[in-house]
Amino acid sequence: MSGISAGTVISLKDMIDIRPYRIASRPLSFEGLPGGDAAAPGWVLYAMAQDETISSETSPFPKLIYVLEGELHMLVDGSACCLTEGSSLWVQADTWHEFAAPAGAKFLQIRL
Repeated sequence: MSGISAGTVISLKDMIDIRPYRIASRPLSFEGLPGGDAAAPGWVLYAMAQDETISSETSPFPKLIYVLEGELHMLVDGSACCLTEGSSLWVQADTWHEFAAPAGAKFLQIRL
Protein backbone atom coordinates (compact mmCIF):
# COMPACT_ATOMS: atom_id res chain seq x y z
CA MET A 1 0.00 0.00 0.00
CA SER A 2 1.17 3.50 -0.74
CA GLY A 3 0.48 6.11 1.90
CA ILE A 4 -0.37 9.56 0.59
CA SER A 5 0.13 12.46 3.00
CA ALA A 6 -1.94 15.63 2.98
CA GLY A 7 -0.20 18.49 1.19
CA THR A 8 2.09 16.21 -0.84
CA VAL A 9 2.07 16.63 -4.62
CA ILE A 10 1.99 13.25 -6.36
CA SER A 11 1.82 11.95 -9.92
CA LEU A 12 -0.52 8.96 -9.94
CA LYS A 13 0.71 7.99 -13.40
CA ASP A 14 4.29 7.69 -12.10
CA MET A 15 3.31 5.52 -9.11
CA ILE A 16 2.88 2.35 -11.22
CA ASP A 17 4.73 0.88 -14.20
CA ILE A 18 3.54 -1.09 -17.20
CA ARG A 19 5.48 -4.37 -17.39
CA PRO A 20 5.37 -6.76 -20.36
CA TYR A 21 2.79 -9.56 -20.12
CA ARG A 22 1.47 -8.37 -16.74
CA ILE A 23 -1.34 -6.59 -15.00
CA ALA A 24 -0.09 -4.70 -11.95
CA SER A 25 -2.18 -3.13 -9.19
CA ARG A 26 -1.27 -0.80 -6.35
CA PRO A 27 -3.76 0.10 -3.60
CA LEU A 28 -3.41 3.63 -2.25
CA SER A 29 -3.97 4.77 1.32
CA PHE A 30 -4.36 8.24 2.76
CA GLU A 31 -2.47 9.12 5.94
CA GLY A 32 -4.20 11.15 8.62
CA LEU A 33 -7.82 10.43 7.72
CA PRO A 34 -10.13 10.33 10.73
CA GLY A 35 -10.83 6.65 11.29
CA GLY A 36 -7.55 5.56 9.66
CA ASP A 37 -7.33 3.44 6.52
CA ALA A 38 -10.76 1.97 7.21
CA ALA A 39 -12.21 5.39 6.34
CA ALA A 40 -10.17 5.71 3.13
CA PRO A 41 -11.91 5.28 -0.19
CA GLY A 42 -10.92 2.24 -2.25
CA TRP A 43 -8.39 3.76 -4.65
CA VAL A 44 -6.36 1.30 -6.74
CA LEU A 45 -3.91 2.04 -9.55
CA TYR A 46 -3.70 -0.47 -12.40
CA ALA A 47 -1.14 -0.91 -15.17
CA MET A 48 -2.03 -3.27 -18.00
CA ALA A 49 0.53 -4.35 -20.59
CA GLN A 50 -0.30 -4.43 -24.27
CA ASP A 51 -3.09 -6.91 -25.13
CA GLU A 52 -3.79 -7.76 -21.48
CA THR A 53 -7.41 -8.15 -20.35
CA ILE A 54 -9.39 -8.37 -17.13
CA SER A 55 -12.29 -10.74 -17.60
CA SER A 56 -15.87 -9.88 -16.81
CA GLU A 57 -16.51 -9.04 -13.16
CA THR A 58 -18.99 -7.27 -10.90
CA SER A 59 -18.64 -5.35 -7.65
CA PRO A 60 -21.14 -4.60 -4.88
CA PHE A 61 -19.87 -1.00 -5.02
CA PRO A 62 -20.06 1.57 -7.83
CA LYS A 63 -16.68 2.49 -9.33
CA LEU A 64 -15.16 5.40 -11.17
CA ILE A 65 -12.55 4.42 -13.77
CA TYR A 66 -10.12 7.22 -14.76
CA VAL A 67 -7.55 6.60 -17.50
CA LEU A 68 -4.12 8.04 -16.68
CA GLU A 69 -2.25 6.82 -19.76
CA GLY A 70 -3.01 4.90 -22.95
CA GLU A 71 -6.34 3.56 -24.10
CA LEU A 72 -8.70 1.28 -22.21
CA HIS A 73 -11.47 -0.64 -23.94
CA MET A 74 -14.37 -1.63 -21.72
CA LEU A 75 -17.50 -3.67 -22.08
CA VAL A 76 -20.04 -2.48 -19.50
CA ASP A 77 -23.33 -4.34 -19.24
CA GLY A 78 -22.97 -5.38 -22.88
CA SER A 79 -22.08 -1.90 -24.22
CA ALA A 80 -18.59 -1.26 -25.62
CA CYS A 81 -16.74 1.97 -24.89
CA CYS A 82 -13.23 3.30 -25.37
CA LEU A 83 -11.56 5.48 -22.75
CA THR A 84 -8.48 7.52 -23.60
CA GLU A 85 -6.08 9.44 -21.37
CA GLY A 86 -8.02 11.86 -19.18
CA SER A 87 -11.42 10.25 -19.70
CA SER A 88 -13.47 8.46 -17.08
CA LEU A 89 -16.47 6.19 -16.71
CA TRP A 90 -18.80 5.46 -13.82
CA VAL A 91 -19.75 1.80 -13.43
CA GLN A 92 -22.83 1.12 -11.31
CA ALA A 93 -22.75 -1.50 -8.54
CA ASP A 94 -23.53 -5.09 -9.57
CA THR A 95 -22.90 -4.31 -13.26
CA TRP A 96 -20.84 -6.75 -15.34
CA HIS A 97 -17.78 -5.07 -16.86
CA GLU A 98 -14.46 -6.07 -18.42
CA PHE A 99 -11.26 -4.35 -19.51
CA ALA A 100 -8.80 -4.63 -22.42
CA ALA A 101 -5.64 -2.64 -23.12
CA PRO A 102 -4.74 -3.07 -26.81
CA ALA A 103 -1.63 -0.89 -26.52
CA GLY A 104 -1.18 -0.82 -22.72
CA ALA A 105 -2.87 1.46 -20.20
CA LYS A 106 -2.71 2.89 -16.69
CA PHE A 107 -5.88 3.73 -14.82
CA LEU A 108 -7.21 4.62 -11.40
CA GLN A 109 -10.21 2.77 -10.01
CA ILE A 110 -12.08 4.52 -7.20
CA ARG A 111 -14.70 2.64 -5.23
CA LEU A 112 -17.56 5.06 -4.61
